[in-house]
Amino acid sequence: MMHSGRENDMNAALKPDRVVAAAAPPSPVRLDSRELFRNGNEVVIVHKGEEYRLRITRNEKLILTK
Repeated sequence: MMHSGRENDMNAALKPDRVVAAAAPPSPVRLDSRELFRNGNEVVIVHKGEEYRLRITRNEKLILTK
């Protein structure tokens, strides 16, 4: 099947000249909960002017509440 010159030009325009690899997303910040809580069992996190409480439960689980 023959393609017109215009079709070839359009197909060429759709193909990238080179492939650029996407940058890997940055690694998340990693904190040890002992550093975050120090000697307590609750911290307050302020996000966009709102306060959130992150606390350690009796069962050693983390609970985040607004």
